[in-house]
Amino acid sequence: MKAKREALQSLFTAMREGKVDEDIIDLLLLINSINGIYTTSSCSGRIGIIEEPALGAKPLSRWLIKVHREMTFEEAREALKKAEKGLIFLKSQPPIFHIVAEDIEKAKKLHELGLASGFKYTTFKVISTRYLVEINATEYLTAPLGRDGRVLIDDEYLSFALEVGNSMLMRSKGRLPRLGRNFRKLREELGEDELFYELAEKFEIKAR
Repeated sequence: MKAKREALQSLFTAMREGKVDEDIIDLLLLINSINGIYTTSSCSGRIGIIEEPALGAKPLSRWLIKVHREMTFEEAREALKKAEKGLIFLKSQPPIFHIVAEDIEKAKKLHELGLASGFKYTTFKVISTRYLVEINATEYLTAPLGRDGRVLIDDEYLSFALEVGNSMLMRSKGRLPRLGRNFRKLREELGEDELFYELAEKFEIKAR
């Protein structure tokens, strides 16, 4: 499975460089150790403040702060001082996993697994000859904070928005242990992939 080899090499390289969210490393290793599936881009969930030049201009947006844990009021206030131009939003986003399956039967299993783990926005689609499953949850928050460097909300609203965003983030992260348990069951069913262990050893990644 050439595509999986390339995906694993990218993952292990990113791990070496500290570019993988630490709180999902074990889960990513578990998923990729399963026969016939592998991850592409994934995120453990995050909250941050982002500056967008215009609505929908995501490629040109700039994070003023982005963390994969709860954000403090002081961090948010400090980040807002860096705002310059465009719309300013507080964003809270749940964990998300993009997983490729080698056939439609495995894709269906992944889809069912995501839903059973509480990730209610889980979907899958066919891209060329690949079956891509997106395990995703519902806890998304986008709250406007200002425009063009001007913060248009008071401290009380910022504190309230942070409280809601942090709560949504931690609620969605709370499903990760159940997701891990279900992937361990799937590994028992589909078996382990020796390619994963071969490359993990090559990259000196502790995988067993």
